[in-house]
Amino acid sequence: MISYDKVFNLTKNLNILYVEDDIILLKETSENFENMFLKVDTATDGEEGLKKYLQFFQNNYKHYDIVITDINMPKINGIELIKKIYTENEKQSIIVISAHNESEYLLELINLGIEQFLIKPHNYNTILDVLYKTANKLLKSSQTILDKKTIVLKNDFFWDNENNLLFHSENNIKLTKNETLLMQIFIKNRCKISTLQEIFNILWIDTPHLASTETLKSIISRLRKKIPNTIENVYGLGYRLIF
Repeated sequence: MISYDKVFNLTKNLNILYVEDDIILLKETSENFENMFLKVDTATDGEEGLKKYLQFFQNNYKHYDIVITDINMPKINGIELIKKIYTENEKQSIIVISAHNESEYLLELINLGIEQFLIKPHNYNTILDVLYKTANKLLKSSQTILDKKTIVLKNDFFWDNENNLLFHSENNIKLTKNETLLMQIFIKNRCKISTLQEIFNILWIDTPHLASTETLKSIISRLRKKIPNTIENVYGLGYRLIF
């Protein structure tokens, strides 16, 4: 049996979307989820769920880490919602929670690529076990990216993750100390936004008096000249690397 603390250590920085048309179950379960996850958004039907899924990406430039959904719901059912989500993000991690009489959908759901299928009524320990497995797989996948010795970027650029060096084809692109640190942040966060605060905390931890937006803009400007069309400014939030 997986303990809550063990699950929380994996889920505390994750964002989820929970879609369930049973209002009472939605309220009870989402309250539990709010104690485990960084952010929990809810929807009471598939149409609302899809809108929130698309809106989250538009606002954050990333998808939810996990989507948890029922099957039989108004407007758009769970099967159709899952298909539409996979159209947007084929690697989305999805858990389906549904009733005993809907188990005939299991094969179709597996073929679609869902992570887990839970039958109602579900107990707390079962949910913990499923969340642990799902979150663990997500984090291992992220770690695999970080463990790669070479990270391929756009336009024949690549990053030597072992030596923290930038190359274009076979030519080493010389970077300053702060440019190198900035690239390390971008690579670590992959397609996620690197926030201004995160960048300031790493680049100017020993010299906080130099941490100004203008200083960061000059570093970004120099780095953009070295790797053109690769760094995106997410207005008011930070920057991210485009792969």
